[in-house]
Amino acid sequence: MQVVLESPSALERQFTITVPAADVEIEFESKLKDTAKRVRIDGFRPGKVPASVVRQRYGQAIRQEIVSDLMEKALGQALSEHDVKPVGQPTIDDVTFEEGQDFSFKATFETFPEIDPELLDGVEIEQTKCKIGAADIKEMIATLREQRKSWKESARAQAKDGDRVTINFEGFVDGEAFEGGKGEDHALVLGSGSMIPGFEDGIVGMKKGESRDIEVTFPEDYHAEELKGKAATFKIDVTKLERGELPPVDEEFIKAFGVESGTEADFKAELKEQMQRELSMTLKNMNKTAVFDALLEKNAEAPVPQAAIASEIQTLKHQAVERFGGGQQFDVNQLPDELFKEQAERRVRLGILLGATVKKLELVVDQDRIKALIDEMASAYDDPDQVVNFYYSNEENLKQVEALAVEEQVAEQLLKKATTQSVEMSYADVMKSRQAQ
Repeated sequence: MQVVLESPSALERQFTITVPAADVEIEFESKLKDTAKRVRIDGFRPGKVPASVVRQRYGQAIRQEIVSDLMEKALGQALSEHDVKPVGQPTIDDVTFEEGQDFSFKATFETFPEIDPELLDGVEIEQTKCKIGAADIKEMIATLREQRKSWKESARAQAKDGDRVTINFEGFVDGEAFEGGKGEDHALVLGSGSMIPGFEDGIVGMKKGESRDIEVTFPEDYHAEELKGKAATFKIDVTKLERGELPPVDEEFIKAFGVESGTEADFKAELKEQMQRELSMTLKNMNKTAVFDALLEKNAEAPVPQAAIASEIQTLKHQAVERFGGGQQFDVNQLPDELFKEQAERRVRLGILLGATVKKLELVVDQDRIKALIDEMASAYDDPDQVVNFYYSNEENLKQVEALAVEEQVAEQLLKKATTQSVEMSYADVMKSRQAQ
């Protein structure tokens, strides 16, 4: 077999592979014999069909069949001999396959780049710090009370922010009702921001039994293309008006959150522990992301294989469908690539840089760190042992944690070379930044 390797670009590789006619015939004869054992032809006993008959009847089909086998074997051998690892499926062209002649083809594909990453010597990186104070715990208790708010019909004549109204509504654009613009017995908390701008404001001041037309404009970024930026009129009927009552922070309330003592002191201590656990994980991810952002910026010119980006886009599409409950019946190709391209490119580029950095720094996986990560994740569950077993009993699950451990090791080593600046943030701002990601 003859192999010619060319490099049309930094990441592109092209094999021109030629398989001698003699090797092709060996493959053909082997396939022919195998076919003769299996085929059934009238007038011949099974397995006793003459080779000449099989050749005449099936020869052409067999030759077409062995093309893919020859191609797979030859390409696999070429990749192994030249120690090349392709990204994605190769493009095959210039196939020549004639009886009695050499078999040849070209295989073009991308490879992952071999790079020497620039580290973060002297680069200034912000590292966020945060402490949980009494005010943060107080705010968390207020949030929990809000979540357990009860509703009672209000004797108040007019609705205001914070009230819950039950409404019937129908929307019109240019005098015509539109799909999805009608609702009945819809419960809405005024001021929640769950409806389009202006909708809830238009209900403020309405009474139970009152009807009103309100004028609103759909945002330019509204999800329904036909309604973006459109002016609309909604006919609204208020059928119920309710006010919220917050529960007292008493023994019953506290025990509902698993604090069996029912005391406020123990409740606050438990809340602080949970908040601290969540905060620590959030800060770790924020600070790690800041390091990796700096690494990406420092190595912005590093080449990235387009095939890897395309594959990552498909992965992100599937994840998006699963996240929003689209199910297998949804064709992910309906989602435009542009929605995921930036994220996909970042993930691929970062993966390449992290791998190169691990190699450059000669890092090895820290088993103690892996155990610590698993224990940390397990501590948030009622049955930690079950979580620990979940990771250690499945190789794929364990690999995910190993990847996290390596990321942390890389981030720590890069930080040693960088100049760090501490930035204080409030607990609320840290949590908001996490939600925005």
